[in-house]
Amino acid sequence: MKVQEVFTRGTVHIPQERNLQEAARQMHQQHVGALIVTDGSQSNRLLGILTDRDIVLKAVAAGAPPRETLVGEVMSTGVSTIAEGDDLVDAMQAMFSHGVRRLAVTDDNHAVSGVLSLDDVIEALVRDWVLLASIVRSGQQRERSGHVSSPLHP
Repeated sequence: MKVQEVFTRGTVHIPQERNLQEAARQMHQQHVGALIVTDGSQSNRLLGILTDRDIVLKAVAAGAPPRETLVGEVMSTGVSTIAEGDDLVDAMQAMFSHGVRRLAVTDDNHAVSGVLSLDDVIEALVRDWVLLASIVRSGQQRERSGHVSSPLHP
């Protein structure tokens, strides 16, 4: 399975000079747990990622006021990336190696085209496992009923 079949297209991003309250509001409105942080220029150069966990652990727990604390002060830098055409197994290995739950997904031009989250991976794998379970159940039902499928090639 390829990353392009699984990841969430379209990045939700925020400039580094916005405050944490704006970031939290955007996360809430967009129903996401992370925002790609950009430099705020026209090119929207990738600088980092801000997760809901970053906001809570790096700012709120430390008593930093959300309206006065900038995204750039709390974001995680060194965003791990994966190409759209890479295998999902490679993405899982990258998540494991970097200790992250999200990867920025890049297109052929190395521009960020979306985010692959651990939830995306789990959902895709669950779909595969459900299909496998259906195949096993179907075979068991055929065996119990005595119904044998005709050969594929007569």
